[in-house]
Amino acid sequence: MANVRPAPDGGRFRIPGLREAGVLFLVTTGLSVAGPRALAADTLSLAAAERLAIERDAVLQQLGAESAGMRERAVAEGQLMDPKLRVGAVNVPTNTFRLTDDDMTMVEIGVSQEFPSGRTRELARRRMTQIATASEAAAGDRRRVVSREVRRVWVELAYLAAARELVSDQAGWVDQMRSAARARYASGEGKQIEVLQAGLDVAMLREQQLDLDRDVAMQRARLVRWLGEEAAARAGPFTIPARADLEPLGELDARLARHPAQVDFERRIEAAETAVDLARQANRPGWMLDVGYGIRGGQMDGKDRSDMLTAMVSMDLPLFGANRQDREVAAARAEARGLHEMHVDHQREMSAMLEEAYGVAERIGDLERFYESDLVPLADQSVQAALLAYRSNRAMVDEVVTARRTALETRLKHLRLSAERAQAQYEVDYLAGEQP
Repeated sequence: MANVRPAPDGGRFRIPGLREAGVLFLVTTGLSVAGPRALAADTLSLAAAERLAIERDAVLQQLGAESAGMRERAVAEGQLMDPKLRVGAVNVPTNTFRLTDDDMTMVEIGVSQEFPSGRTRELARRRMTQIATASEAAAGDRRRVVSREVRRVWVELAYLAAARELVSDQAGWVDQMRSAARARYASGEGKQIEVLQAGLDVAMLREQQLDLDRDVAMQRARLVRWLGEEAAARAGPFTIPARADLEPLGELDARLARHPAQVDFERRIEAAETAVDLARQANRPGWMLDVGYGIRGGQMDGKDRSDMLTAMVSMDLPLFGANRQDREVAAARAEARGLHEMHVDHQREMSAMLEEAYGVAERIGDLERFYESDLVPLADQSVQAALLAYRSNRAMVDEVVTARRTALETRLKHLRLSAERAQAQYEVDYLAGEQP
């Protein structure tokens, strides 16, 4: 930054001539604004705030529970169905209802076991595992979203704190100018319009302070949403990160393929393709084994009656595949194709978002440099010139106030640009991942 030198108050920077103008301008190394509370030993840093927000996030907890549930279900899907037990009486005569009167009567105990068709169990287990992996990828995307949102609130609070300090300094200076204008008017050297103009500027700055207070309350509420009341009260110091060189857009775009949201789509597409294979298994016959043991009591012709063993195999006959199994396969294919198209569109969307965020960060960075090298120093010089003219009675107080207001607006715009540049950088980090 041009014409900037370190100040002895530790970490902050002053632009030459600004002390005399009564305004402290904080520039990004990063830019930091913290009150006495924020300097306490138990303050919560940005990194700690991100970790806490991730731990507290209900959506992440839900996705974790869903993933765990899917993995448990994958184990269950890979198992055979439970066997079925049969117990009952067979061929009981209705005239006596006795089990020993007829040679065909017996008490039967049987067990049956179903075996799904083809590779149904293996594919069902694989599909559930793929869905669980997709949920884990969605959780990775959510973690990036939470970190980005906490950083955004952090930067906004840093901007608002610095802006309030600038406006407060300006208000104190203008109040002094109003007192000086009143004294000049009382002595007959000044004009009433100077007193009125200074009073109007004080009121306008008060309005600006109230607007900033409103915005601070809004951002504080958002921070409480992510951190909770107690942690949000300990958050700070709020900083705007220093401007850094951006990696080449081509390298960032190449990293989009590893974005968790892309991995989520890929795993869901794999699960949909597995569902197609799963639907095809219905064209193969499933079968069931049924084994029964019949116990016969009593005697017939003086001989004990022998027990009976029964073993049977049942098979599915997929004879009507055109309107059943084939339709299921076609439906699964259509769902997989739809997911693939959504994935392609999502890739294009994320690539466009990255290009936009990259362009915004780059252009705002250029504009931020221009403010630092040209506009801010020129605004300072205009304030000094107006003050010198006023002290030598060659300018009215409203000219000094106007110059100071322009300088304040220039600094606020510079501060706003720093915050917007950081927000754009956070969007780039969310999309491409932070620099390794």
